[in-house]
Amino acid sequence: MSRFLSDAESPPVSVVINTLNRGDLLGDAIRGVMQLDYPAVELIAVNGPSTDNSEQVLSQWRGRIKHLRCDVPNLSVSRNVGIEAADGKIVAFLDDDAVPHPLWLRHLAKHYADPSTGGVGGFTVDNTGVRWQVRKTVCDRFGNAYLPDDLFDERRLNFPGAPFYPSLLGTNSSFRTEALRQIGGFDHTFAYLLDETDVCLRLVDAGWNVFYEPAAMIFHQFAESHVRSVSRKPKTLYPSVVSKSYFISRHGQKEGFGTVAKELAAYEDELRRANAWLADHGDISVRHRTKLDEDLTLGMAVGTRRSHEALISGKTVGDLMIDAPRGPFLPLPARERLRVALVSQGYPPENDAGIARWTSLLAKGLRDLDIDVHVITRAAQAAYRRYRDGIWVHGVGREEQGARQISARYALPEGGVADWMSGVMREIAFLKTFGLDLVSFPIWDLEALPVLDDDSLASVLSLHTTYSLARPFKPEWNERIIYGRAFVDRMIAAEGSALRRAPAILANSDAVIREIEEAYGVGIGDRATIVPHGTPDLLADAGLNPSDKADLRACSGVVKVLFAGRFEPRKGYDLALRLTATLADDRRFSFAFAGAAMNDEAARRVLADCGVDPRRLGNATFHGEVDRATLDRLYVDSDVVIMPSRFESFGLVAIEGMSAGAPVLALARGGLAEVVSDGHSGVLFAREDDFLEGARKALLRFADRPAELRQLSQSAYDRYLELYSVEAMARDVAQFYRRTISQRSASA
Repeated sequence: MSRFLSDAESPPVSVVINTLNRGDLLGDAIRGVMQLDYPAVELIAVNGPSTDNSEQVLSQWRGRIKHLRCDVPNLSVSRNVGIEAADGKIVAFLDDDAVPHPLWLRHLAKHYADPSTGGVGGFTVDNTGVRWQVRKTVCDRFGNAYLPDDLFDERRLNFPGAPFYPSLLGTNSSFRTEALRQIGGFDHTFAYLLDETDVCLRLVDAGWNVFYEPAAMIFHQFAESHVRSVSRKPKTLYPSVVSKSYFISRHGQKEGFGTVAKELAAYEDELRRANAWLADHGDISVRHRTKLDEDLTLGMAVGTRRSHEALISGKTVGDLMIDAPRGPFLPLPARERLRVALVSQGYPPENDAGIARWTSLLAKGLRDLDIDVHVITRAAQAAYRRYRDGIWVHGVGREEQGARQISARYALPEGGVADWMSGVMREIAFLKTFGLDLVSFPIWDLEALPVLDDDSLASVLSLHTTYSLARPFKPEWNERIIYGRAFVDRMIAAEGSALRRAPAILANSDAVIREIEEAYGVGIGDRATIVPHGTPDLLADAGLNPSDKADLRACSGVVKVLFAGRFEPRKGYDLALRLTATLADDRRFSFAFAGAAMNDEAARRVLADCGVDPRRLGNATFHGEVDRATLDRLYVDSDVVIMPSRFESFGLVAIEGMSAGAPVLALARGGLAEVVSDGHSGVLFAREDDFLEGARKALLRFADRPAELRQLSQSAYDRYLELYSVEAMARDVAQFYRRTISQRSASA
C-alpha cells in the first residue's frame, strides 16, 4: 500500500467533535481540524447542554461547520447525533480538548482502501505533548484493558467471538460509516466510558477489522469534565459504573454468569478500595467518599438491570437512528497552506521583551491570516508541546546529544548555545512530519543555524541586535578576556558566516542593515526585506483616543512622561534621569520609570554612574520590572515617552508609545530615526547634549502649549495606525515568507 491515498482516492471524512462545557478549549479543537491536510473533510460539532460560552464559540464558525445540539449529557447520544448528520464515508471522532496532527486523516484513511476495514485508531499524546497517553489497547469481554507492545499485531484478534479485541480510544478513532450504521452506532447506556470499546467489540463480532495506525497522532489535553476534576479525581462515579457493569453483564455472558458475577464483585471491590484510599490520603472528603460509594451501588444496579433488559429484548445493535435525514457534505473551506516555525528562546508569559514579544505578536498576526504557526522556545523545566489560541508552542530543553557536532561544524562555543541549538534542530526534525515549509530564527544566538544547510526547508534569518553591535555597551565582555575570546569572538565570527550564507534576511529597519553591513563587512541589502515591527493598539484596547487623553491631561494639569527600558547605558537611562533632574521641582510634570527596581543599592550605583540621586527626584516614580499589563497601562497613562537610546536596531518602545497616543522624544540613533518622524510623531535629537536641553525645552513647551501636545499625540497615533500595527507587520512578513518559499522551490 502506498503511503497515502491520492486526493482523488481519498474518501470524504466527517470529523465529529462532541463537547460539553469546554468553550475555553473548543476553539482550539476546531482550529486544529481546520489545519488538517486532507482533501475532503467536514466538521460536525455537537454541543451538549453546555452552560458556558460553547455556543458563542461555535457561532464563530457558522456556515463552515455543521453545528448541532444534544440535550442530554450523554456521550453516546451526542456521538449518534454526529453520525446521523455525517455524510462522509468515514466518521472520525475527536475530543473537545484535543488537537490532531495535520496528517491524522491521511494516515487513517489509507487503510479504508481495504473493504474489510471497519475502524482505525491512532496513537495519542498526553497533555505534555511529548509523552504517550495511549498507544495500542486490547480489551477482554469484561471491558478490562491491556496495553501490548507497539509491535504486537492486533489484527490477529479480528474474528467474531474473539476473547480479546482491539479497542480504540474515543478521541483518536475512526470508523467506516457503513459499518457504524450496520451495528446501530453507539449504545446510549454508555453515557460515559467504554462507549467506543463497545462499538469496537460489536464491529469485530460483525466481521469487520479494527486496528491501529501508529502515525495517526492526536494531542490530548485531559481537561476537567462533569465527571472528573482537573486532577482526575472523580466528581461522580455513576455514569462510568453504569457503563462498566452494563458492559460486563452484556458482553461477558459467553464466559458464564458465574464469571460475570465475579467480575462485577471484583470491579466493585476495586472502586470501594480506591474511594477509601482517596479519603484516607485527604484527596477527597469523607462526605465525597460516601457519595462515590452511593454512586457505585446505584450505578451497578442500573447497569446490570439494563443488561438484563437488553438480553430479554434481544437487543444486538446500538441506538443510532438509521433512517435519520443527513445534510449534504459540507467541506471545510479551501485554504492556501503555509506552515512556519518561529524560533525564540524567550516567549510570553515568561519573557515579554525584545525578540520574545516580537515573536509572540508575529505568531498571532500570522495565525489571524490563516497560517499554521509553530513557536519553538526554551522550556523552563520539562519539554512540552501545546496548542493554545491557534498557535503551537514547543518548549525545548538543552540537548547535549548532537551539540558537539554542531559546535564543531559551525565553530560555535561549546555548551549553552550549541546545546540549545541541538534541541531546536531535533524539534524541527519532528515538525517536518507536520509539513513544515519555513523556519525563521533570530541572529542573536543563531538559534537554528543548521537549518541554513537543510535543503528541505526555506529559512529566514531575522535581524536584531547582534553580539558585535552589543559589544560596545557590554564592558564586562572586554574585562573578561577569556570569555570574550572563547565565546563572544566566536559568536561574532559565526554571525558573520551566517550573514554571508543566509538566502533570505528579514530586517526591521534600514539602520540595522547599515550597522550590520559595516560591523561585519558583508553586503546583505540584496537579500534583505524590511518589515517594521508592529504592536497592538493600546489606546483602542483601553477604549480611548488621543482627544480623550488630551482632555484627561487638561483636567489634571500634569504632563506624564515615561521611560521604559533596562537601566543600562545602551538604553540611555542616565540621560533620562538627568533630564528628570532638570525638572524635578516643576510640579507640572510627573516621570515614571519602568524596567529596573530602585532600592538603596541601585540608587547608589545610579548616583555614581550619572551623578543623579533617584531618591531625590520627588516627581519620579520607579515601578521596577513590570508585567505586560502594567506596562501597557503606563503607556496609556503617559503623555510623552522618552527614549534616549544610544543604539536601537528598531525601537519597539517608540511604537508602543505611539500606539498609546504618546509622542516620543528620542536620540536619532539606529532605527529610531526611521520610526519617529521628527515634528510629526515626536522629536529627534542628533547628540546626547542636544537631547538633554532639547527634550527639556520640548516638555516645557508642551506644558505651556497643550494644543501642540494634542496635535503631536494625534499625529503619533496616526503614524502608528498607518505603519506599525500587528496586522500590517504580519501581512508583510507573510508575503515575504511566501516569496522566500517560492524562490527556494524555483532554485531547487
